[in-house]
Amino acid sequence: MKQLRSSLLFSLLLLMLSGCRNSPEEGSSSTSTERVGEEAGTLPPREEDFPSSRFKWGYMDRGGQLAIEARFDEGREFSEGLAAVRVAGRWGYIDKSGAFVVPLQFQGAWSFAEGLGRVLSYNNTMGFINKDGSWAIEAKYEDLLDFKEGLARVRVEGKYGFIDPAGRLAIPAQYERASSFEHGYSKVRQGSGYGLIDREGKVVLAPEYNKVAPFSEGLARVRREGLFGFVDRSGQPVIPLRFENAQDFNEGLAPVKENGLYGLIDRSGAFVVPPGYGQIWYAGASCWGVETEGLYGLIDAEGKVLFSPQFEQVFSFENGFAPYRLGRLWGYLDEEGGLLTQPQFGLAWAFREGLARVATRKGIGFINTSGELSIPPKAEFIDLRDFSEGLAPVQVYR
Repeated sequence: MKQLRSSLLFSLLLLMLSGCRNSPEEGSSSTSTERVGEEAGTLPPREEDFPSSRFKWGYMDRGGQLAIEARFDEGREFSEGLAAVRVAGRWGYIDKSGAFVVPLQFQGAWSFAEGLGRVLSYNNTMGFINKDGSWAIEAKYEDLLDFKEGLARVRVEGKYGFIDPAGRLAIPAQYERASSFEHGYSKVRQGSGYGLIDREGKVVLAPEYNKVAPFSEGLARVRREGLFGFVDRSGQPVIPLRFENAQDFNEGLAPVKENGLYGLIDRSGAFVVPPGYGQIWYAGASCWGVETEGLYGLIDAEGKVLFSPQFEQVFSFENGFAPYRLGRLWGYLDEEGGLLTQPQFGLAWAFREGLARVATRKGIGFINTSGELSIPPKAEFIDLRDFSEGLAPVQVYR
């Protein structure tokens, strides 16, 4: 049991480091939406470099029971009916019965998206397979991202372009950097500047900015010479480039930074909420998260305080609820402006499929949308992941 407690504490530490961070300031290099040159991630090591895990992974159902035997060294969430799993150094795919649909044969494998699964061969080339394991697009690319909005970003001889589901190069590989498509647009870098292209490869915004974000509510956020503003689909400035920082429009408002503080502007560029906060971000549910003097709260579109800055951390609303931290403990806010739970958990994650993962003194379990512990921690479950398609990856102590 002492060894079990050590393993559990180590898992919780890793989860804390990876899952509970303050929202970075928009426009910083750590903001995921700004990583125009997003990569597929660090490639997995060769097969012989993979150690066999002592504690195996399986899958738990919503009743808290082990639905798929824990026999994998690693397991990803279910997507489109299949989950990528690893045994020693090889990856394959299982269905919800736990049976292998695609045998263990790849150096790397990712969740299915838009009907195709991205895989890495032992030649260090990437391609896509169908759900029966047959090749949809031959593994011949040095880098790939998943299909999104019907196109997948590829790298060919150091340049980025896009292929369609038939494997045809729909947009030539001519960009130094490119992101996956989002709301019909991709951020690209050509030369020293960034711009936007549409799904036909047409240049919508010329690559002449230091930073650019896809259109949100008809306006694109851009930066040039250190200042942010907003342009329309013709590339014409609608709100002049005069802000120190900015975020996208949501529900007609955008957070901007002026003289070191954040406020909210409308589409004319006029302040609706004057600058007065260290941070502002759209938190969903028609409210905005704010920070002042290291504490976080929530305001509405008119600047009315919903929750005064009192939390050490608060995250955006997802599926109706937002995790918050008060002191050393976590709880949940609801969209009605109340508390779903008091601060009582060591860690808290977003709701998925009506359940949220929480860390208690006895381990990790799940609460439901009433705030009740729906799946209590079990001593044999060392680590858990979120539910997807009715099943959650679980690491079992044996």
